[in-house]
Amino acid sequence: MVEIRYGEQYEVADLAGQTVSEVREQFKAEFGIPDTARARLNGAKIKESTELDAVLDEDDKLVFAVDKGKGVYLVGALLLALAVTGGVFAFGWINASTTLMASAATQDFAAVSVNNTTAVTWNPYGYYKGSISGGTDGIPIFNVDTLTPNYTGDLVVTVSIANADTLAKCYRMLSLKIMMYDSSNNIVDINEDNPGVGDSNDFVLLTLNNGSVDMFPGGAADRFTVRIKNGYYITHIYETGNWDDASDYQPQLFCEVAQR
Repeated sequence: MVEIRYGEQYEVADLAGQTVSEVREQFKAEFGIPDTARARLNGAKIKESTELDAVLDEDDKLVFAVDKGKGVYLVGALLLALAVTGGVFAFGWINASTTLMASAATQDFAAVSVNNTTAVTWNPYGYYKGSISGGTDGIPIFNVDTLTPNYTGDLVVTVSIANADTLAKCYRMLSLKIMMYDSSNNIVDINEDNPGVGDSNDFVLLTLNNGSVDMFPGGAADRFTVRIKNGYYITHIYETGNWDDASDYQPQLFCEVAQR
């Protein structure tokens, strides 16, 4: 019987008369013997070239093992290669910088002002549903002037209710239909549903629940006018404490213009 061993794998089998090469192939898959493993027969190294001629006898001990010294050398070589590669990247790094020139604007691109040529009025009282009329073309409330002639940049015009806290004490519902017109009294496209063409769909609703609205006027113009087209309201039951002053039931609107 012949004893064969690789690492923790061990077996005694009738292998007398077989060569070392034949035994290697027979146990290669079972023991996981790598090609780099070297054979030792009864403690003596067997060269790879002589495995085909080395014949086993009874009571022989055949051991396969990997040369640990060579493994350590390979790891060291790998670490050295990594160190050399890291050095190449470190010394090959490139840095550069540049300065971008920017100039601050010397004036505003637009201005907003109040347009009170016609007052928006209605007479609310307790527990009532009423309407707000803006006439055929609406009542102007703000002017937006572009300070650069025929300004073609993108604008956003925001209209907000400034006193919604007091209005909520008087109104259950308050809705104002807001539109924009150009200097030729044409409706301005503010929702980009039909870019550059204003129509009856170009409006926003300013309400107590939606106290701030944005409009995006399209097209070039020196002046845009923000107008109240119409609206409606529903009041709470009349109580003296909620109607003592006109500021309780008169909306205060705020307009802001910005680039976008």
